[in-house]
Amino acid sequence: MSFSFLFPGQGSQYSGMFKDHFEEFSEFNEVIGIGEEFYKEDLRSIIFSEDPRLSDTYYTQPILMLLSFALFKIWKKNGCPTPKVAAGHSLGEVSAFLCAGSLTLEEALQFIKYRATFMIEGKGETKTKMSAVLGLDGDSIQNILKDKKAKFLEAVNMNSPLQTVIAGNTDEIESVKNDLSDKGAKRIVDLAVSVPSHSSLMEIATSKLKLVLDDLKVGKPDFPVIQNIQAKIPLSISEICENLAQQISNPVQWVASMNRLKKYGLDMHIELGPNKILSGLAKQNRVQGEFASLDNVDTFKELLKKYGK
Repeated sequence: MSFSFLFPGQGSQYSGMFKDHFEEFSEFNEVIGIGEEFYKEDLRSIIFSEDPRLSDTYYTQPILMLLSFALFKIWKKNGCPTPKVAAGHSLGEVSAFLCAGSLTLEEALQFIKYRATFMIEGKGETKTKMSAVLGLDGDSIQNILKDKKAKFLEAVNMNSPLQTVIAGNTDEIESVKNDLSDKGAKRIVDLAVSVPSHSSLMEIATSKLKLVLDDLKVGKPDFPVIQNIQAKIPLSISEICENLAQQISNPVQWVASMNRLKKYGLDMHIELGPNKILSGLAKQNRVQGEFASLDNVDTFKELLKKYGK
């Protein structure tokens, strides 16, 4: 079987996610326990109660990364094969490099903690919002935003031909919604995120992250990872680090990333995280093959049985 791994980012989380997995696999409590020790926080309580911190960048990022890593750890323990290639959306790119062995779990937690902290600092007191615009092509959205001549209003995630995420000042996001609808947007959905990721507001965070990456021993990945900002496989460790830093202040080029993925002609694409958001986006981008989300514990067990040793 030839397959890819897809690692989701913020916005995929939901309260009570992976409850069955925690009951079925000890690795979930083990991995989350390491995160709790590092953060000195009860992360399981945030996951399983209606805790608003689940949408707080500071907590969302490590929780999602740890859950993806727990899935990967079980996959590997069962002797399942290595993917031909991987792609991670936003935060998911860090999860991908963690699972590919470029970062240790401790290094990844350190990086994510700095990443989230710098992003929160970059936002400051500015009231911002991110919204997904559905049913309208990216070029049209870019033109509408440009015409508004707003202080802060940007297209930041090019997710599919008919889904683009915009970020900006809350009032400016609200003011542009009617324009987008008038031009053909079917729906505009506000996202459960606390900072405007991948926008110019994060440029200071990028500069700080470069210094953090200088101190980490980033290694060669065990499988190739398509990075967000150029939709390419990096050729060196320095390129991996540069892209990881630049990623948070530049748009996610997911359409281009999926076009890159299509060139591999894979049989299956496995999503290691909550929900089926990336599987849905891959289909919108006309990626061929079967799709499986490990969010479903029965699907996960079936794949482990089928491909494990």
